[in-house]
Amino acid sequence: MDALEEQTQELEVLQSIYPDELEILSETHFTVRLNLDTNTDRKHALVLEVKYPAEYPEVVPVLDIEVGEDEEDEDDYYGSDDDDDIDSDEERNRQAVNLAESIDFEKKDLSTLLDKINEEAEMNLGMPSVFALTSQLKEEAEQLFQNKIDAAQRKYDRELVEREMEEQKKFNGTKVTRESWLEWRNKFREEMKVAEKDKALFDAMHNGKMSGREIFEKGLAGDEDETVDSVTEAVKETQI
Repeated sequence: MDALEEQTQELEVLQSIYPDELEILSETHFTVRLNLDTNTDRKHALVLEVKYPAEYPEVVPVLDIEVGEDEEDEDDYYGSDDDDDIDSDEERNRQAVNLAESIDFEKKDLSTLLDKINEEAEMNLGMPSVFALTSQLKEEAEQLFQNKIDAAQRKYDRELVEREMEEQKKFNGTKVTRESWLEWRNKFREEMKVAEKDKALFDAMHNGKMSGREIFEKGLAGDEDETVDSVTEAVKETQI
């Protein structure tokens, strides 16, 4: 059997397997749409483009992969305008939180998948292999898609834990150490002018003007936040 005959027979087999998904562009050029099974409300598909070289199947076919366009009506997925009367903001928030619905195939994903099926094509030299390639592509794409969902979920969970830890810090407060307490004490004493008050009390007691009992009775030996003016006034009274 010559190469052209093998190509023709394979194309006929593919037409029977993919009656709605196969699009023939020429006798040696066609595409196959592969609808993927994913755990999402959105429908995902890939399109495998195949070109037969004259020597195929003795050489690998020329392959390419694209993301299939969504065949659903946009209103079916995003909701009609009438849904806005219900609670459009809530619906948008729900969709934003649903990680699986935010996943799409990127260029690097398509490149990875293309490398895999090209390797498979190399292993099938000498025999028609497009059906085997479509089967592998579907399986690999579904697994890759699930891996992307799992990775997005792990990232979301990690960020959620980090946010919760930050929120928890607000309730735990700052751990007090000897160094932090001394720093706070020195700053407090400076702001309250404690040193100046202590000096005024010392002068009042030791310059022979007031006894310790008199200072206590006048309230000069009170809290550290007592003002310097009251101390000064008490000292003046002892000098009259």
